[in-house]
Amino acid sequence: MTSTFTTASNITTSKLISINGEPAVPLEAMPTSWQRIAQADWMTEPRVYAALAQVFLAKNQGGHVLFLERSNTGHLKDAYRQGNGQLAWEAVAHYGEAFLPEQYPDLEQIRSQMEASDAQTNEKKANSLALINVVSDLFAEFRYDVPSTFYWTFLHPLQRDDLFEVRSFRFSEQDLAVARQFDAILHGGYVTMLRRLIDSISSRYGYFIEHGCGCESHLAKLKPCDSSFDYTIPPEARKKTLRAFFWSVMEEYLLFELRSATRLVYADNLVV
Repeated sequence: MTSTFTTASNITTSKLISINGEPAVPLEAMPTSWQRIAQADWMTEPRVYAALAQVFLAKNQGGHVLFLERSNTGHLKDAYRQGNGQLAWEAVAHYGEAFLPEQYPDLEQIRSQMEASDAQTNEKKANSLALINVVSDLFAEFRYDVPSTFYWTFLHPLQRDDLFEVRSFRFSEQDLAVARQFDAILHGGYVTMLRRLIDSISSRYGYFIEHGCGCESHLAKLKPCDSSFDYTIPPEARKKTLRAFFWSVMEEYLLFELRSATRLVYADNLVV
């Protein structure tokens, strides 16, 4: 996903605006996708989401906390702004594209293709259809208030020969193109109320969609469960929960490029 932009380094502190008392990049200086989103009719809070992206970029591009609260870090500011600012721009540009309606999966088409496929065993087809049902229920719950990559992340096991395969996004050659965007969704999904709702929906079909974490490296797998349970995000917490999720996935998308990783986490029969 790409977006037209000026460059992160061209956004200076003097050009920032204030949104609810916090520094923010002006909407006209954001990726063009966010200007479209700000006027969206397919989301519940389009202007709020745009504001979150504006504030996220301003704070991360400028080192909002690091340089305001620690006087001994001033000599690092230029390097920080060049590196972290670029990663922050990549994050808001990515999610600006991810929230556009044309980026979301056509679940009925995916279901039809799966039902018509003769290339799978009956067991794998049944598991695949169950996973599509999980994602369909997630879409019915959240629709366009989570980025399209949220749904593509949970559909991803359909691309594997074994839906239950445990795979590190960091070190899987098959997953390199999607590792950053999918890992951000899985990490951001640990917003507690959201995680409980995801688990409750997948449990209806006898599955949990798991995200194991070895700190620097990350796993995703589909795992059968014994029984279902019901959970609903309290109405008064719903908007705040989804906002927190969006903020978290932007942070995780940025941080993916900063975290080191090691194959030692996933080595079998490790001898050193």
